[in-house]
Amino acid sequence: NAFPVGAHVVLRRTDGTTLSLEIVRPFLPFTKCLVYVVRPESSSVSDSLPPEVILKIYDPRYIDERIQSKKYGSSRVRTHVWTLEAEMEAVRYRQEIAEGKRPDDFTVHLLYKDGDAHPFLWEEDFYRYLKESSENEVAAFGRLRSLQGTVIPKFYGSGNVIPPPGTRAIEPPAVLLEYISGSMTLADYHNGHGVSERPNVIPSTIFRPLVDAVRRFKELGVYHGDISGKTILVSSAPSSSQANPEGGTLTRAVLINFGRAGVREDRESEEDWE
Repeated sequence: NAFPVGAHVVLRRTDGTTLSLEIVRPFLPFTKCLVYVVRPESSSVSDSLPPEVILKIYDPRYIDERIQSKKYGSSRVRTHVWTLEAEMEAVRYRQEIAEGKRPDDFTVHLLYKDGDAHPFLWEEDFYRYLKESSENEVAAFGRLRSLQGTVIPKFYGSGNVIPPPGTRAIEPPAVLLEYISGSMTLADYHNGHGVSERPNVIPSTIFRPLVDAVRRFKELGVYHGDISGKTILVSSAPSSSQANPEGGTLTRAVLINFGRAGVREDRESEEDWE
């Protein structure tokens, strides 16, 4: 867990303002991103935010693929421990590309050529993957602005997390999203997590708005790419039962996790988008 409960995180927003956020609780286990409920600390910037929001951080240091043993061809790839040295070398690698000192010839095949690759190449791979994910998420929420707050969360902005001096070579991208209290994934709902009594069948009135909205994604220039029981939240109104406070009436189905989304580019023809 990168940030313990009660820790303070500073977010530099894309408009240049900074926002201090207090960690309320994490959503574990982390997979591709760090996800927390946070409380914005009082400032002129926080005035436009609700009391609690979601902070989603695209930090390659904590990506779950570091600890997954993967098979590639006939070989099995080892886990890859984060080091500041490797992260710094990956930054230098990108800087040399930006300055025209070397071509941008990075591909995932470099990771498996002649045995295990140099650590900085793995840092580069994780960095590029999460940078693309953050850009996809921001772009998708921009295209789906009319659906925010109903079948997708409200989007409150993006930026970069400022790490303590000397601890990192990058400032990980992050987004602020609506915190949907009383929600759980559809997968957890069907598995009975957290609630002892609930209807087995979710009313169609809960899912119909989401289904109709997803059908509109194409005309809005977005495809999600990862719709499953783990990327749909169902939320409920509080129950009057003290024994089962989370077992209230379902009110909303919400699609989350747009990191693998595709967004139609302005120059992309109708045929190409199809």
